[in-house]
Amino acid sequence: MDRLFSPHIDELFRAALRDKVFSGASLIAATPGNILIHRNWGTTMKGGNPVADGTRFDLASLTKALVTAPLYAWAVGTGKLDLDWAMSRFFSSDILPADKAGITLRHLLNHCSGLPAYHPFYRELIGTPPPLRRNALLSRILRTPLLNEPGRMSCYSDLGFLLLGMILENTLGNSLEPLSSEILFAPLGIRSLHYCPMVVPTNPEELPKRSTAELLEFAATEFCPWRRRLLVGEVHDENAYCLGGVAGHAGLFGTAHGVFRLLSFLAEVHSGRNTSWPAAVLREFWTRQNAAAESTWALGYDTPSASGSSSGVYFSPRSVGHLGFSGTSFWIDPDTGIMVILLTNRIYPTRQNEKLKAFRPAVHNLVMEALHATEKH
Repeated sequence: MDRLFSPHIDELFRAALRDKVFSGASLIAATPGNILIHRNWGTTMKGGNPVADGTRFDLASLTKALVTAPLYAWAVGTGKLDLDWAMSRFFSSDILPADKAGITLRHLLNHCSGLPAYHPFYRELIGTPPPLRRNALLSRILRTPLLNEPGRMSCYSDLGFLLLGMILENTLGNSLEPLSSEILFAPLGIRSLHYCPMVVPTNPEELPKRSTAELLEFAATEFCPWRRRLLVGEVHDENAYCLGGVAGHAGLFGTAHGVFRLLSFLAEVHSGRNTSWPAAVLREFWTRQNAAAESTWALGYDTPSASGSSSGVYFSPRSVGHLGFSGTSFWIDPDTGIMVILLTNRIYPTRQNEKLKAFRPAVHNLVMEALHATEKH
């Protein structure tokens, strides 16, 4: 399983552990269905278990690219949704302000809706009874002023993907947790990608009642100053936490192998080797849209920037990927089939740690150089 392994890669991770870039990490480099290297380093926390193949990481914003975007690709491919349908189709005029009526699903997926990046809605939502939080959050997002007209500028937006998740739930008639399992994970036999739903109390310092977290091994994330505890198997993102751990922008947990299995399926659909989904739809989702000036975004997926990309210097411009705030990422090149999945807990024990920014491209470069050296021999 370590046909691509090199001592340079191992030393890079060991140096990162010494430098406290993270406490633990898992790496897979592969082509679809063919793992070239799968290695783990470090521990789940200080004094914790060694990171193993079954260690679950908080995937944070990889949720956008591994749940929300694929569910939209499936829904578009089956005719249940159209990328150019506007929000006026999904929300009545009594709750939808006129400036947002023309925002389309394409705008939201491409991060050019005009919505801002983030707002700490959790500060108000936590005092709202749990059954009312979803509608309270929807109302607040819809009332949030736009930064600019839809389609004009790019702004990576959690708010947009919160809306996308709610639209999916309303359209398909179920929560994102069962939808992701029934449509994405279960048909592929993937058990190591999942949400961690929980009953969230109105007092954030009270431990939530969790259904799955006690049964699984998780890499710890931040000691949350708001919840006043170390988060283990509990979603880090505060807005997702208030929704019970299930949202369109965050909430997914999983292993590197689980991410590999799903990406392999999507890559096979994209190439036409798997015809269970229309290839044309996924190809559109993986194509840079160029809707807004200087945007690198496709539909739910990013593409490499001309310089300073987290993908390093070897992935082709047609590659797609995504980053997660907790220290997770993937990049996949549809031209070659090469994918690199990097899962870390760089926000343990605090988010005040930006060392992963330089580490990510270094990993990708070493993996690609090892691959090229292997091909020469």
